[in-house]
Amino acid sequence: MSDNISQSAPIESIAAYLKQVHGYDQARAWQEAETVVAEFKKMQRLGYIQGWYFDEQGHLDLIPSDDVLHRLGNK
Repeated sequence: MSDNISQSAPIESIAAYLKQVHGYDQARAWQEAETVVAEFKKMQRLGYIQGWYFDEQGHLDLIPSDDVLHRLGNK
């Protein structure tokens, strides 16, 4: 993974991303971003992911947990 990523991107950045990609107005982008972050935090609590970030191309991506990576490697 690259060193120039922002892990666990803040809700403001996610809202801006959703606004740009989907053309949402500010209120809708913020509402959708809150839902996205809540779901990411749920996945984090369940041990599926370590965090989330924007990659070099500006795409929102997930950082899988070591346990998930281990399980995928054993399939």
